[in-house]
Amino acid sequence: MQDDRTEGKDALIAASAVVMLVVLRKEVSGPVVDDRLATTGDASAIGAVHVMSWHETYAGLLPRDMLDGLSADRRSAMWAAVLEVPASPIATRVYVAESAGEIIAFGACGGQRDDAMRERGFVGEIGAIYVLQSHHAGGVGRALMNLLARDLMARPVSGASLWVLRENLGARGFYERLGGAIITEKAAADGDRSLHEVAYGWPDLPRLIC
Repeated sequence: MQDDRTEGKDALIAASAVVMLVVLRKEVSGPVVDDRLATTGDASAIGAVHVMSWHETYAGLLPRDMLDGLSADRRSAMWAAVLEVPASPIATRVYVAESAGEIIAFGACGGQRDDAMRERGFVGEIGAIYVLQSHHAGGVGRALMNLLARDLMARPVSGASLWVLRENLGARGFYERLGGAIITEKAAADGDRSLHEVAYGWPDLPRLIC
């Protein structure tokens, strides 16, 4: 599942990740998957997962030229910049999920960037969550959301939101099963195109963990 942004939107993620190791081991339908906090050395793999997830998820939902224009190198450079910025109370932290030593998913969270959302009590933001299609329905996405919620609560943040492409019904169903409720919608311009996004919110993050 993903939080769905245009490539330009993803580039707006501005914060940092602390370099430390946090591991949560879980059994899924397949190999053991380890979740941990990302380091700068993960940027290349994160960028590759980011692009592959877009191709898997958005074929038929987004224009072909938009998908063909995605660059794993540019995404990797973007995430490297995020991971290299010093930590702060509103920092973006990135978590990765590994299976057999390979990164198969990642998620990011940090301080809220939308003033209107912040005023409504959604002080935290889940800026991205991407899981390779081969690991959907294995509990990977749910475990990452759990980690992101725990991270935000430790800051401390009581409520958080995320944006998802309106047409991404699979991701929307996933967020709704985790208790997310639609709080607003918007149209995001990408060149001469208009993409519609829906915001889901969790005013009480402990409920997301449960």
